[in-house]
Amino acid sequence: MTMQRQLDCALQSLQQLAYARIAREFARAWQARANAPDEAEALLGEAHRRVLHCEQALAELRVVIDDPRQIAEIKVARALYLRMLLESAPTRLQSWSDCESLDDMPKSHLFEWISYDFERLELAELEGSMTEEEAASYTQAIDTAARVRD
Repeated sequence: MTMQRQLDCALQSLQQLAYARIAREFARAWQARANAPDEAEALLGEAHRRVLHCEQALAELRVVIDDPRQIAEIKVARALYLRMLLESAPTRLQSWSDCESLDDMPKSHLFEWISYDFERLELAELEGSMTEEEAASYTQAIDTAARVRD
């Protein structure tokens, strides 16, 4: 597997895991308010199995990808992707407020709200775990992207 293919595969696996975790949290939140507890329980069970599957796939990739430079590239690329997602948050969340009751929130709003929270948490975790070199590369990429937009 080429380095670019490994990078793409790792980033795709990270996104699949993130989505699976979001779907699982959504299922938990939905189960708490669902009128059909059996249906919600099945949704939660499937979401949990998907998280476990994605975690296993990522663990297998970690065995193949052990070059610190490649790991740094993956971290920076993932952080940049999360920043892009968070920049779209005002459009995705529109005028929703975290003061809204979960009981009144439509499914789509609830899913986007959970996604936003998970994206923020993952980005903060990534940024907090970066080495000085990774942080410098990340900052440079952010600056380059900002100049391109302007």
